[in-house]
Amino acid sequence: MKNRSDSDKSAENTDLPDWTEPLAQSRFGLCFLSAAESTLVPVPLETIVIPLMVGHPRRALAIALVIWLGSLAGAALFYGLGFWLADPVVFPVLEWLNLADGLENMTARLDSEGLFLAVFLVSFLPAPMQLATLGAGIAEGNFLVFMLAIAASRGLRYGGLAVLALFLGRKLARLKIRPGRLVLVLSGVLFAGWAVLQLL
Repeated sequence: MKNRSDSDKSAENTDLPDWTEPLAQSRFGLCFLSAAESTLVPVPLETIVIPLMVGHPRRALAIALVIWLGSLAGAALFYGLGFWLADPVVFPVLEWLNLADGLENMTARLDSEGLFLAVFLVSFLPAPMQLATLGAGIAEGNFLVFMLAIAASRGLRYGGLAVLALFLGRKLARLKIRPGRLVLVLSGVLFAGWAVLQLL
């Protein structure tokens, strides 16, 4: 009887420890992912962090804070790139990527809507904000206003996600779904939804 109980326990714990736990606790890793999403990676960070927050609701606010700091760092980096290296680096690369028209439209939007409002709206939505950060630097917009817009929009965005994840995570915890499986399933669903939107 004792051997049977031991084998049952070992069967239940075959996929432990949970592979998402180190990521949920990795400040550097999450900060790096957020900075990358604000600069080079066009895929919304939500496809990773929403499932991670839901799977680890107690760490949702900490995750939100870390990725908020990462987004600020990435935004500052691309602002500086646009400000200092527009002609030798930014314009040739965007021409090669066929994004020159998108940058022109973004700079026109910055002029018409104002720096704070345009950057706030772009960075608040779950969409790539690289052109906005580069455009703000190229237009030599006020850096403090630019960073305040990023801080406010991303703070509301990630903070709101964390609060939602706290509620959903506690609800889903009652279903006793392992965080690793939950993160995989939700990540797949969100990524598939994002991919479909890109095709429309």
